[in-house]
Amino acid sequence: MSLLAFINKKTFAVTDELEDYIYCDFEIRNIIAILNKKGYETKYSCAGHNDLGCLWPVQKENINNLEDYLAKALEDKALHFIKKEDNYFYHKDEKVATYTYILFARNYQFKNYPQGFIYEIKEEKSYLSKRIDFYEDENHTIKKSDKQISKELEQNYHDLEIWVEKLPTQND
Repeated sequence: MSLLAFINKKTFAVTDELEDYIYCDFEIRNIIAILNKKGYETKYSCAGHNDLGCLWPVQKENINNLEDYLAKALEDKALHFIKKEDNYFYHKDEKVATYTYILFARNYQFKNYPQGFIYEIKEEKSYLSKRIDFYEDENHTIKKSDKQISKELEQNYHDLEIWVEKLPTQND
């Protein structure tokens, strides 16, 4: 089920999807448009989001793992124990990072990509991503400021723009 519906302003016809459009985050719209214009078809993408402190939904895990989880939670401040019942325990974990990524429709075998980005092949498709951590340390005790995270995300967009501009147009 779609979260949005589109209504034509002239005919008032309703549709759940716009088949002729590529969905992407606002911050990377120009990057995705240029990639597709140059023949690098994209499938999914994400600009990365500054959701500092966002908690994942409650997770249920086998009670046999409780002691290990509690030991990790003493060190890692992003882990939050909720309760235990019979065979299970419940916890919420903070979102500790975000990613800027682009999944392409096929493998383009890129020879270079922006600094700090990781290039992988996932299910025979090119995948380019960069992680932005919300914390300075791996125990998640020193949070980065919103300004610092936003600056890192902006740098990602800038680096991708430069890379995309230099990519040759596909000839197939």
